[in-house]
Amino acid sequence: MILTIAGCLVIFLTFLRFAVALVNMLSRPYLPFIVRDNDRLPSLSVLIPVRNEVKNIGYLLGSLTALRYRNAEILVYDDGSTDSTADVVAGYAKVDKRVRCIRGGELPEGWTGKNHACHKLAEEAKNDYLLFLDADVTVGEDLLRRAVSYSFRHQLTLLSMFPRQKMRSRGEKAIVPFMFRILLSLLPLFLIRRCRWTSFSAANGQMMLFHGELYRRYRFHELVKDRMAEDIEIMRLVKRSGLKGDTLVGRKEIECRMYRGYMEGVNGFSRNIFSMFSNSIAFFLLYAVTGLVGWIILLFLPWQFATAYFFMVIVLNAMIAVTSRQRVSENLLWLLPGIAAFYHIAFLAVRRHAGKNFEWKGRKIK
Repeated sequence: MILTIAGCLVIFLTFLRFAVALVNMLSRPYLPFIVRDNDRLPSLSVLIPVRNEVKNIGYLLGSLTALRYRNAEILVYDDGSTDSTADVVAGYAKVDKRVRCIRGGELPEGWTGKNHACHKLAEEAKNDYLLFLDADVTVGEDLLRRAVSYSFRHQLTLLSMFPRQKMRSRGEKAIVPFMFRILLSLLPLFLIRRCRWTSFSAANGQMMLFHGELYRRYRFHELVKDRMAEDIEIMRLVKRSGLKGDTLVGRKEIECRMYRGYMEGVNGFSRNIFSMFSNSIAFFLLYAVTGLVGWIILLFLPWQFATAYFFMVIVLNAMIAVTSRQRVSENLLWLLPGIAAFYHIAFLAVRRHAGKNFEWKGRKIK
């Protein structure tokens, strides 16, 4: 009897994830191609925090400077890089007057490096909208004008996007898709803008577009200065303040190669995996037990249970791949290695959380 109840619970929770993935696929959470007249677009500041990003920053600046935007500036905050990142930025600044490099100082007590860099960039920016981009993204397809047009039309305080992920190594193919498996099977994205509940919140620090006046009033990065998962926390603050936010999935207009290998991905995701579950250990454990290894229980029940479970898991992951613009066959091929990688990430996150000691880009984070 207990085994049957447990099996029914696993099937029910899997069906909920299936339904969420279906809703996200059908709702098409993408940036529209509608653009306001260029002369009527608000001014824009593109703000890029960097630390030892010599491998990435040139690609981003090259893709940005190729985009049209009538009134824009591009500010780069060099947060103590020890490589030639600053030289690359200086080279672009010579040929494009919109580009300016800001040399960072010592990191103040109580701040994480990225939050402080974003805060300092916002202090320098003077324009109507503030677009924060990570150095590892590349942009195209008129992203700047389309994003500002969408944000203006819906009167958003914050628009965030999850870039389309470029994965080349086997480790990346195992690690990176799990981010979309969590996002697109647990949260109907259309509710972020349409529902005021802070539990329906998601954001990605790789791309965050703010209404400048409201950002300066609330100073969002300062409010979360010590948080490692500042993006989700800021979206919750936006909604808690009665303001509007939205989160979309990127296509070709914004792409990213987030990590370049298995261990780099494990270390990166272990910093903020709990935030993906609203910092709820119970929610995290429920997903880990029923969502990933629940099939073990079903092996001891009639075959219909396992058949229904595996059908839903395969189809929901196929839908997630379609929504996130990944190859369905590749997503399914790396599903089992991805589940194993999730537990590796979870173990590392729990161990580091207990020790309250993280390291990222050469800095200790406590």
